[in-house]
Amino acid sequence: MVHENTATMSMLDEMTPDEVTPDEVTPDETISLRDNQEPLMPSRSLSGFPEPPSYSGTGEEGYLYFHIDPKHTNYVNRILEGYEYVGVMTSLDKSGRCMVRCTPDTRSLASEILSRLPEVTLEI
Repeated sequence: MVHENTATMSMLDEMTPDEVTPDEVTPDETISLRDNQEPLMPSRSLSGFPEPPSYSGTGEEGYLYFHIDPKHTNYVNRILEGYEYVGVMTSLDKSGRCMVRCTPDTRSLASEILSRLPEVTLEI
């Protein structure tokens, strides 16, 4: 009794390259493009999105610096993570100096969030 896959493989081995269809091409073979295929065009749906705003600065103008007791680092970081897309908190040194990398658009929200936490002292 011949296994089904073995029979299929032997039939492919006996075919000439002209008889092989694109579905039966092995990974090391390439298929030439047909002449009647249209070239790829950009999606028309992308024109519905507004252009992103352009900022003339370095991006650092959105950074917000603050001090916390180092034992509260994880707590403050979790609060900021809860407000998705506000910014990313980074500890700068072991004394508790930190910063939030945010955009100029989200800087005021990050400042408001941090100013309401009693553990945080903002550097303004």
